[in-house]
Amino acid sequence: MPQHYHHGLVLVSLLVAMLASYTALTLAMRIRLAQGISARAWLLGGGFAMGIGIWAMHFVGMLALTLPVQIAYDVWITLLSLAIAVIVSTFALHVASRQQVTRWTLIGAGIAMGFGICSMHYVGMAAIEIRPVIRYNAYWVAASLAIAVAASFAALWVAFTLREESRWWRYRRVLGAIVMGFAITGMHYAGMLAAKFPAEAVSNADAVVNRAWLAGAVTMISAFVLLGALLLSLLEAQSAARTAKMQAIVAEANTESRAKDELLAMLGHELRNPLGSITNAIFLLDRAQPGSAEWKFARDVITRQASHLGRMADDLLDVGRATVGKMSLNMRPVNLERAVHNALGALAAAGSTQARQIDYQGTVCWIEGDRTRIEQVVTNLVSNAAKHTTQEGHIRLKLAAEGGQAHLVVSDDGAGMDEETSLRAFDLFFQGQDNRLPGKGGLGIGLTLVRRIVELHGGTVSAESGGAGKGSAFTVRLPLISAPAQRGSSATQSAPRSSRTIVVVEDANDARATLQRVLENEGHSVHLANDGVSGLAAIIERTPEVAIVDIGLPGMDGYELARRARSAGVQAYLIALTGYGLPADKLRAHAAGFDTHLTKPAAMDQLLKLVSEASPSEGAEV
Repeated sequence: MPQHYHHGLVLVSLLVAMLASYTALTLAMRIRLAQGISARAWLLGGGFAMGIGIWAMHFVGMLALTLPVQIAYDVWITLLSLAIAVIVSTFALHVASRQQVTRWTLIGAGIAMGFGICSMHYVGMAAIEIRPVIRYNAYWVAASLAIAVAASFAALWVAFTLREESRWWRYRRVLGAIVMGFAITGMHYAGMLAAKFPAEAVSNADAVVNRAWLAGAVTMISAFVLLGALLLSLLEAQSAARTAKMQAIVAEANTESRAKDELLAMLGHELRNPLGSITNAIFLLDRAQPGSAEWKFARDVITRQASHLGRMADDLLDVGRATVGKMSLNMRPVNLERAVHNALGALAAAGSTQARQIDYQGTVCWIEGDRTRIEQVVTNLVSNAAKHTTQEGHIRLKLAAEGGQAHLVVSDDGAGMDEETSLRAFDLFFQGQDNRLPGKGGLGIGLTLVRRIVELHGGTVSAESGGAGKGSAFTVRLPLISAPAQRGSSATQSAPRSSRTIVVVEDANDARATLQRVLENEGHSVHLANDGVSGLAAIIERTPEVAIVDIGLPGMDGYELARRARSAGVQAYLIALTGYGLPADKLRAHAAGFDTHLTKPAAMDQLLKLVSEASPSEGAEV
């Protein structure tokens, strides 16, 4: 019997198969993200959608077939073909949607899917009411089964094993649906080639399911089920994306909260250590004879720990500026060798390298940089080496010019670092563990500052170690410049005066009283004020030579005080002594009329020198 196909319906059958495949693969991927009853519901939905799609494709393909006789179908066998498609599709998706999918798992799922498609097809063909019955070519039957199995496996493989780094990963469901759609239609039309309709065949016109009814039912049911399942999948995917986003936000917030708590705990620990030492030293001072060894010991402890607190505060401020790109640099030619010597001298005077053997080998190297910041780099590197080196440990510094760069290497024979610590040494707040050196804490910001300062100077810094217990080496590389021309000596300045009239405006009682004592011990005449309004009145009435003013004052802040004092014609040398130390704070102080800005706690020698040498309206130093 001659067979003809309507090309438009053939194309529709292919599109139905692809839509069914895409819907089923989408639902299968949702199964992976679901749990419990939700996962089982998505599995049943995916299997039902896939089965409906295969079944609908088969009967759309049958509608495309034109025969000399009218075709009708047995309703129960037709429903059996639908049930087979749903059951086999559900099983295949159950296998393919597992969290861990192996090649053999996908082979099994592909075989199940292929046999299911073939079973549905040939059972659906058996539902045709025609006499004599249809005969089949065994070779084409085998070919249809092979096509179904191979293409089903290929579709599942594309959908569930394509790696994320592949450029096709985002389109895996579309690719899988295309391959599986061709698998279903390819199997169907290969199976139709296997079918041999007898030339003398006649149809049972009294069959329950006729061609017109089947066409409408297949179109309506398949469109409703497939589009409905796909819509549900897309809605669930959006819900899952929102849930995942919320979970990510909560996880990030929890991580930030833990990091904040850890930082506060670490900061509290590091602050309590020097505060405890200062408290103990004060107890000793109260009971010691002035000038005695115990009195000097306690005084030195207070000096060291106060300096340590000041450096800690400076480091916290500096790392905050560095991380947001607001660290200001006073760039000029710097003799790197001299900066190294200055840093080593300051560390030795502070007792930071006590009992360590310090070896320096180097040559003169000039760089363009901020001398204070470069010395801070050296100080932090040497302090880090001392912190991780035992008593009588060995710290070596080597400075050399290589390939247009100054290479400064700070190495030690201390605790060393494992691979992870070497990689994270410059991370903010990171601290390597070293059980052999208890009590060697810190905030974990010194090396972060080193890296940022070096990068701002156009250089690099790296860390190396042979492993735990084998010491560490940090190498700083900075661009070299030519040595600057020698400058003539500056004009001789007038000799500083030994005694000054000073107004101190400070709202902190202890800070105000101790500063008064220090200044009066140097022979200066001091008047005190504890707020901005009384401070301004004292400066205008007493016309001091120097005024030391806090910024955060009650009643009137230091900026407003300075502006009003200058407007009133005050010519005193104004020093801002404040805890606000950002570059913007210094510029604001200068704009308000201050001559100099110092950040608390200021080095007392520097403050006393400013007071002694200052002259009215000599200009700002920020």
